[in-house]
Amino acid sequence: MEKNEKYKNLYTSLKELGLSDLEADLYVISLKLGPAQLSEVAKHLGISRPNVYKLIKSLEKNNLVKFSQKEKYSRKFMVESPSSVLEALRKKKKQLSKVDEGLVLDLPELMAFYHQGEGTTKIKVLKGKEQYVKIFNQSVEEENKEIQFCGSSGDFIEFVSWDIENNWIRKRLKKNVFIKVLTIPSGTADALKVRDSREKRETRFLKVANPFRSSFMLYANKLIIWQPEAPLAVIVEDVYIVKMMRELFEVLWKVSLE
Repeated sequence: MEKNEKYKNLYTSLKELGLSDLEADLYVISLKLGPAQLSEVAKHLGISRPNVYKLIKSLEKNNLVKFSQKEKYSRKFMVESPSSVLEALRKKKKQLSKVDEGLVLDLPELMAFYHQGEGTTKIKVLKGKEQYVKIFNQSVEEENKEIQFCGSSGDFIEFVSWDIENNWIRKRLKKNVFIKVLTIPSGTADALKVRDSREKRETRFLKVANPFRSSFMLYANKLIIWQPEAPLAVIVEDVYIVKMMRELFEVLWKVSLE
């Protein structure tokens, strides 16, 4: 069945509800025909009446089907109005939103149960600002205690923007996650340090002979290496590498000047 622009959004909504192409076709055909005998609906779909009944069962689960009030063998089939599709879609999205919120709350604890052990090391390279920001936001969803950042906070924030950084800080504060920032001195780093006490952060300065633009961050069971010039982010999931980097961070943290 040709899905023209007039019915494109309707088809998309029906598929979001979990309907197959044929089930969505049944809905749209019935919408066009109005109350009709099943034999007529079957003819338009090009399938047998028994198969139409099977399709109807799926629509019934979403409360999108009704029959006329006539006797069983003479009554006609029809679908509920498109407003019912919208209502069902909103109901599903509301349910998914609750599930999403629940998983976000449980994610740090679930991540703590995840032990890579002898499993394969996972390394991903994400390119472009959109992916860069996506993994940045994901970091605060997966951690519930402390995040460790080392590198150029100035270059990092200049790339993602203060708006994105401040939004991330608000999410972190809402989850009560602390962060240690070991940063190359800059005006941005000074601005962060002034706000340390009210933003659950401790900022220390990393004195290096040759300042660099990249940085790394440790959270949950992951290491992210940020490179804003390309831009790209390298995500490493390896229990041994992450443990080594945490130890390295702590050594640098202890010798840095507050």
